[in-house]
Amino acid sequence: MTDKPFDPVAAWADMVQKWEQEINGWSAKMTDNEQFGALVGNVSRIQLVVQRMVAEQMESMLTTLAMPTKAQVEELAERMAGIEDSIDRLRLAIEARVLVPGNAPVDAAPAPVEPKRTRKPPVKG
Repeated sequence: MTDKPFDPVAAWADMVQKWEQEINGWSAKMTDNEQFGALVGNVSRIQLVVQRMVAEQMESMLTTLAMPTKAQVEELAERMAGIEDSIDRLRLAIEARVLVPGNAPVDAAPAPVEPKRTRKPPVKG
């Protein structure tokens, strides 16, 4: 009998290590030949062609439905970001001008014009 207690973590690690070695050996045998490389290349080409066709069909469908495409939405988002930046720059410029001594605050309303006092009090005498 052994004096060591059963360690489930060590058993699990050993099983995973053997499993990784099996997978690595199997995948090395599979990827070693030229046919596998050619197959992967062909699959990649087919995937690109299908992806392009789906994108073209989707764009056509969206145009038919009068809906914007992803590229148009991205362009609009970029334009809006530019407009927001311009507004921020204008706001900062206005705030900087208000803070200059001698400039009236933008929020302050002009003082109401009071009528001239033309009547004089009677002379006592």
